[in-house]
Amino acid sequence: MAQRFSSLVDVQKIQQLLDRLYDATGIPSGIIEVDSTIISATGWQDICTKFHRACEQSRQNCLESDRVIAEQLHTRTYVGYQCKNGLLEYACPIIIEGKHLATLFIGQFLAEEPDEAYFREQAHRYGYNEAAYLAALAQVPIFSEQKVAFILNFFVALADLLSCSGAHSLKYLETANFLQEVLNAMPSPIFYKDIEGKYIGCNQAFTTFVGKEHSEIIGKSVYEVFPHIAANKYYKMDGDLFANQGIQVYEYRMSDATGQHHDVLFNKALFKDIDGEVAGLVGAVIDITARKQMEAALQRNEAKYRALFEHMLNGFIYLKAQKNAAGEITDYCLLEINDAFVTTTGLPRETLIGRNISETIFADSTSGVNWQSIFNSVLENGQAYNFEYCSPRLNKWYLTSVFTPNEDYVAALFADITTRKQNEERTEYYAYHDPLTGLPNRRLFEDRLAMALNQAQRNGEWIAVLFLDLDNFKPVNDTYGHDAGDQLLRQVAQRMQTCIRACDTVARLGGDEFVIILPGTNTRQEIENIANRILTASRDPIVIDRDEIVVTMSIGISIYPKDGTDITSLMRNADVAMFLSKRYGRNRISFVIDAANFCEGL
Repeated sequence: MAQRFSSLVDVQKIQQLLDRLYDATGIPSGIIEVDSTIISATGWQDICTKFHRACEQSRQNCLESDRVIAEQLHTRTYVGYQCKNGLLEYACPIIIEGKHLATLFIGQFLAEEPDEAYFREQAHRYGYNEAAYLAALAQVPIFSEQKVAFILNFFVALADLLSCSGAHSLKYLETANFLQEVLNAMPSPIFYKDIEGKYIGCNQAFTTFVGKEHSEIIGKSVYEVFPHIAANKYYKMDGDLFANQGIQVYEYRMSDATGQHHDVLFNKALFKDIDGEVAGLVGAVIDITARKQMEAALQRNEAKYRALFEHMLNGFIYLKAQKNAAGEITDYCLLEINDAFVTTTGLPRETLIGRNISETIFADSTSGVNWQSIFNSVLENGQAYNFEYCSPRLNKWYLTSVFTPNEDYVAALFADITTRKQNEERTEYYAYHDPLTGLPNRRLFEDRLAMALNQAQRNGEWIAVLFLDLDNFKPVNDTYGHDAGDQLLRQVAQRMQTCIRACDTVARLGGDEFVIILPGTNTRQEIENIANRILTASRDPIVIDRDEIVVTMSIGISIYPKDGTDITSLMRNADVAMFLSKRYGRNRISFVIDAANFCEGL
């Protein structure tokens, strides 16, 4: 839409100015838009308004004058013209930013006494009332050529002044429109008020938020825009701002046009006029509903995780990397530990919180764990690190998981796995040992015999395998019960261990059967001496339930390499020799060679 001059100036004040000028000088004038719309008119003569422009034929002369003047205004500061109706007219263009928006007219006057015959003839031509027409002619002012020049100089300057004023107004409107569009582009509601608290401007977001048109807000107070309760709050806060000045920030819960509640942040400040006096306030409304909801969610999560942190069964520590001026990590400071960590380690909280790991148990090298190296690696790679370790100082095993929740921070979880480790060790132990006596079982016995055979083969040595079976063990179980029998077996095992060398192995195969490995024995006599010590020890009475019980054993002996070169043959032959001892009356020793001779005798 084309810009109109009337929208850039105060038309009423211009009309008052021209009226007063006419009263002082008698010079008729007027301002007309380029589309011939009259903005102001002062002192127009009756001869023009009641005759020339009232008659269609003579009116065409007026329009022709307007056209001729308009055609010449683009290149001149003023144009003078004597219209066909006999009057002088002058026009000064009002140019704003290169565009001809309006024309300042002066005229309807004469430069000399009129030719009465010419005007009588004109009255006759157009059918005017001659007497009335001539009377109107007598009212037309006559200005000398010099006075006309003075008049033109003034009106040229006035036209220039109006052009400048309009240009300034246009610049102001353009700036105001730009700023308004900037405000409209902002998603947050923005408003500004005068010193009386009346709204003098706002953006589109504000009108949308309150659900009112721009015209329903401008010039209104808060009581005319908002519900009474909210208006009371805003009125009070505005008053506080005007009284104390500065910047005002506060939160409030308000409803939008749809009735939906919002948590908002008001941010308001005063603005001043060109004299430095407070002229009003400007405010922005920031919707913080999402932030409030997030804060509430964070508080709930913090409470939840704090409860989890405080009541979790596993120990937890939280640390921050300490860096030097070069940004290199030099240590880690303990920020948080939970109760479970205190419980599982027995370390007082005050000895840990706020201290660097180099000052605490984490500096203990006996565990074989370089904590700073682990923490550095986790921070560098961002990958969690899980491992098991034993703390000699605490005498406990831990399953530990180290991870980084944030840059420069690490956390570690500690699960006490001491019981599990003990169970694993116990399981591992009983995989190779007899649970009743604690002696090696068949599996460990065979492993050790295999190693002994390899060594004997390399060194050219003998190995003796003793197969032992208690004599008359069943009556003990039948008479005293299995618990008594187990007690007897444990004491027999202990006695056998006192009779052998450190390099020997005694194992229980099950029931009342035992086997012994004697490596590095190269004479039958040496083997026989050890076997006899065992026989002698077994004959000593064993007290069970205050009763003395005497048990003996039968022993069969095979020797590597002459009685066998592998586990199976050595065990089988020792077993055969043991049965020979049983055959010969028990409580004795038999070698494989004795069994062979016995078989030949049969």
